[in-house]
Amino acid sequence: MLQGGTPSRRLRKMMPSGGEEMQGEWALITGASQGIGRATAAKLAQSGANLILHYHHHADECLALAQELQRDYHVEVLTVAGDFSRYDEVVKVGEEAIRHAPLTMVVNNAGSLIHRYRWSEMPLEYWDQCLALNLSSIYWLLRVLVPHLADGARIVNVSSVAADSGGGPGAFCYAAAKAGVNALTKGLAKELATRNIRVNAVAPGTIDTRYHQQFSTPEGIQRTIAEHIPLKRLGLADECAELIAFLASPRSSFITGAVYLIDGGQSLTF
Repeated sequence: MLQGGTPSRRLRKMMPSGGEEMQGEWALITGASQGIGRATAAKLAQSGANLILHYHHHADECLALAQELQRDYHVEVLTVAGDFSRYDEVVKVGEEAIRHAPLTMVVNNAGSLIHRYRWSEMPLEYWDQCLALNLSSIYWLLRVLVPHLADGARIVNVSSVAADSGGGPGAFCYAAAKAGVNALTKGLAKELATRNIRVNAVAPGTIDTRYHQQFSTPEGIQRTIAEHIPLKRLGLADECAELIAFLASPRSSFITGAVYLIDGGQSLTF
């Protein structure tokens, strides 16, 4: 069930203080409780967009974010829970979103490596779970949403540089899923162009988020910076959010089917 950031009542719509580029529009952001999704929510709220924020494990963080964005930017923010490795829960999130508002923006950010498995040790069930969460969930969600999206809507999918590199140790399944996201982005962009619905993707490199804190070691991160990132630092979630917000805005009106690397030059070293 959709929940408001303020549980007791829904905040009435007011003129946003952070900008008016997306004033009155509605965006659905999946995986919005932390990292790139959280930063994207803040960036879109700054531009006046009302938000539906999806989360799975981090309910308290997502509700706190919703309340913060309502308070700071005077936009309407709702939250919805769902396990995006499960078809039925993805469909439920999509149906609840379209019942609430006419969406003009969708940011497909939900995803995770889940676990590192080498080829020889990877359970078949993990392959299915990883593809479901990182690739199939986008198709499942858009299958529900696209017939109800306004003409001229914008879809932004979050991919990864792993799509081109094959991923780090034990991450080839994740890399395969993200390569599928890139292909899905380009194919869907062609199919939806007749409705002026634009579909693009961003492919982050090594970003300073909990993802890499969970699945990488400090030594591994420092080695990546030294050997594989020409700019010699980690990227920031806010930097990814800037690019996503641009692609979700009217300013990118002649861009569709593109996959944008945001990696500090990391892909140049593959």
